[in-house]
Amino acid sequence: MNSVPNSFPNFNAGFFWTVAAVAMLGVGMLLVFLMGRRVIHSFRIRRYDELAFKIHNQWREIVRGGVPMETWRKDPMQCEIVQSIVIEEIGAATDKDRAGLQDFLRASGLIGLCIEKVKERHGWSRRRAILALGAMRVPEAIAPLSEVLGDWQLETRVAAVQALGRTGLAEAAEPIIEAFMVGGLKVPLDPVTNALVRCYLDRPAAILPFLRRSQGESRELLARVASELATAEMADEMIVLAEDPRAEVRAAAAKALSLAPLPLAIPALGDLARDEVWFVRLRAVIAVGEIRHPRTIPILLEAVRDPNRLIRMRAACTLARFEHRRIEILQNIVDSRDRYALHALISALELGGGFDQTLKELSDPLLHDETAERLLAALREGAAGLWATRPADPVVESVFP
Repeated sequence: MNSVPNSFPNFNAGFFWTVAAVAMLGVGMLLVFLMGRRVIHSFRIRRYDELAFKIHNQWREIVRGGVPMETWRKDPMQCEIVQSIVIEEIGAATDKDRAGLQDFLRASGLIGLCIEKVKERHGWSRRRAILALGAMRVPEAIAPLSEVLGDWQLETRVAAVQALGRTGLAEAAEPIIEAFMVGGLKVPLDPVTNALVRCYLDRPAAILPFLRRSQGESRELLARVASELATAEMADEMIVLAEDPRAEVRAAAAKALSLAPLPLAIPALGDLARDEVWFVRLRAVIAVGEIRHPRTIPILLEAVRDPNRLIRMRAACTLARFEHRRIEILQNIVDSRDRYALHALISALELGGGFDQTLKELSDPLLHDETAERLLAALREGAAGLWATRPADPVVESVFP
């Protein structure tokens, strides 16, 4: 039987065996490398666990200075463990305890070490340092994190935005907003919104100066953030936003106005509930529902006849909660001769468990009059035809022919 090299004419057998030997040597070296890497990784994990257990048992003494820094400061692994423990404690500590932990980070040089990693490292290691620096919640983190907002990698830019939000400092929001306003922040909106909300959580009013001078997309973003943080003291600003030409801004104002004083909130929300854009009307009706005051009933009665089904259902659900005014509300809807409004109210009553109670009230002999009979008949007729007719949306028709 001929060997493989002999089956090809003019084949150099020496060259073939040389290539085969080199290939086998390469495979062997690769296997040795992989096995060595696995052994080193396993050794590192065991050492990390041993050090973590040891440091966790004495970390309070480390923070207080009872354990000399020289015993752990020169070891990168021990530095990493101490830093991670302190960061966890900062996230759960009170303001007083947090200040002490941050002073420890400064005195031990861990803040400077983390800043150095942010500036010099790359890839996953850099992003990890970025998030750790933000979690320290110190003002020193703002400048180095701001420089990373223009990084060429999207993941790094997102990490920088998240880290600035983690600081919880209103000052950390400024570089995000300024970069966004000039179009230099190439990051999806959701991380930016979340970061700004976290930055202004303790000082909501600090966003107002930027909101006043914002335009275009940045105004929509800041209005959305302000609506998440709105307080009663910001009511005047929200009234101004309610008249903004941008629908997104008006919708954000509607959401925030639920916290405004009633004399300001109800007229503004009444106007927004008649807005030309459906999601602005929906947001206004949701805000009205959160107020849950009898003075909002006229707005809800108008909204329950809205061409949009979502708005009708939301308004009906809120109206169904006014238990002491149900008969009055039902009479108003029946008089409007709007089949869709009646169906929405019946559905809301059924979902809330008030439909049978309303029938019982209307069947009470003490209320046996022409109006009660008419309402009872309308209620029964509407309930019977609710699932049978299923009229098309969004058309407004009368309940009775």
